[in-house]
Amino acid sequence: MPRLYTLLFLFIVAFPQEGGAKHWIHVDSDAPKSEKTALLIMNGFGGSRSGCKAQMAFWQDAGMDVYIPDVLLRESLAASSEALAAFVEEQSLAEYGEVKAICYIAGAYLLHTQLEATPMPNLTAIIYDRSPTQERAPTAAIARIPVLSTLMLGGVLRELSEAEWPPVPADGSVQKGLAIENRATPLMRFLRAEAEAMGPLVYDWRAIDPTAQDAFHVALDHDMMYVRWDVLGEPYRYFFEYGQFPEGLPRERIHNRPFDARYPLPE
Repeated sequence: MPRLYTLLFLFIVAFPQEGGAKHWIHVDSDAPKSEKTALLIMNGFGGSRSGCKAQMAFWQDAGMDVYIPDVLLRESLAASSEALAAFVEEQSLAEYGEVKAICYIAGAYLLHTQLEATPMPNLTAIIYDRSPTQERAPTAAIARIPVLSTLMLGGVLRELSEAEWPPVPADGSVQKGLAIENRATPLMRFLRAEAEAMGPLVYDWRAIDPTAQDAFHVALDHDMMYVRWDVLGEPYRYFFEYGQFPEGLPRERIHNRPFDARYPLPE
């Protein structure tokens, strides 16, 4: 029984469940959308209220309209894609002079699906949160704890574990940057055997996404990527302005112990 309680705790922390769609929207000014830039933040399963609050607290002062849609639905990937399409239309994102995006794992799947169906010519930049460990979470969780996984997150998790991912946008006008996590979450430490059974973990950013313009590695886990804007904020802003991350950030893997919880965190 204690093991079950521990597992439930890990799932609740990793995948907080909050009922009802809760879109977060900040309008920076009353200027016409054609004269403004929109920031679209596509969260994944870790997009909790506290995560969205931290995202908005940082980005609302960046001179952009900020949109954080709550569209990853328990029902299915198809329903989630429909919800995103409806959100994009309702908020008239096509009218903006520019759209920039931040994508977490499942959020990237939904954005790529949306772009396949409806291209977004005003999309100019995407920063992807990439995690060699966390990206294996759907498959690892379904393999080890299928009933609990489906109970907590619905059929969308199983679908994501089996899905063929839409391709990265190939449009050369879209600048793509990667922020690569070098630390596993508590959930992935629990699922370490299943994750490692899927093959070697790849940390070379050029192998992760050959179409990306730049990348940096960070000693954060996936949960922290939603809230540690003291670490991530300025590099992200810099990329959106210059199409590359600041000099001095590590372009290579920081360490080779992603499952070691004792590795120091950024201060």
